Amino acid sequence: MQQFFLDRLLLYGATPDALIIWAVFIARREGQSIGTTAGFLIGLMMDLLRGTLGVDAFSKTVSGFSAGFFREVDRPSARNEFLLATAVASLSGVVAFNLVSYGFTLEWWQYLLSAGVGMGYNLVLGYIAYVLVLQRL
Repeated sequence: MQQFFLDRLLLYGATPDALIIWAVFIARREGQSIGTTAGFLIGLMMDLLRGTLGVDAFSKTVSGFSAGFFREVDRPSARNEFLLATAVASLSGVVAFNLVSYGFTLEWWQYLLSAGVGMGYNLVLGYIAYVLVLQRL
């Protein structure tokens, strides 16, 4: 789904990322170390599909690590906390991806725009995932 559908919704260098939602859910449920590992494995899977080894693995690792700060054992799918973890994980993942991919070749406003659009995309996708699936767990 990510590779064939969501990657086609490119806007200002950002696409929605369903795999970050998955990494956030795992990190909130299992904790930071499992979330970091899950993020790395999810990113590695995307790298192997795209043929760019390392970029997605690094950015999803950072996202899983960031989301792990919002661990809640009792309520792993509480809406507001889940969306906050999604926003932080998306922001950190987009920043890591852009820094590895582009270095310091872009202007500061291009980084900001890409991070904002990516975070907005993932918040909408996270809310849809929450309403359809996660609130029932």
